[in-house]
Amino acid sequence: MPLEPIEDVYTARPRRLRLIIGFFGTVLLLLAAFGWFALPSSIRGLFTLSQRLTLLVILSLIILVIGIIAASYVRADANGLRLRNGLRTHVVPWSRVHKILLRRGDPWAFVLLRPEGGRPFEADLDAEKRILMGILATEGAAARQAVDELRQRLRRYRSGAL
Repeated sequence: MPLEPIEDVYTARPRRLRLIIGFFGTVLLLLAAFGWFALPSSIRGLFTLSQRLTLLVILSLIILVIGIIAASYVRADANGLRLRNGLRTHVVPWSRVHKILLRRGDPWAFVLLRPEGGRPFEADLDAEKRILMGILATEGAAARQAVDELRQRLRRYRSGAL
């Protein structure tokens, strides 16, 4: 007898972006190593320890920044959305979600939020907006599927049919 899942959780991550960043991060490391060892040993010997460490720190920071971007995700469960966009994480309950959008020409999906305190607003332009970097338009059909899944969950959880 199969076990029921404890919690119905959906997570969207930018798969292509992760592959591209992994590839380019590896290429960057290899090029840096190749560039270092391509220098004659007499020139490599002119670098002080602090200069070598500085070059390593710069390389590490570049890789860290692209890794942080690749770590973006959108997680949906019965409580709402959890968005990680770079270093910032946002937790948005379903009651605040107005719409989930991925329009033609948008680089990523967006979630439009209702004002806090239940204040009404006249148009979508009045809504607060959050970027969903975990759903990139370059993912094509996978991005549209992720947005459709989030919209279905929005309808289901907002209607109270948990």
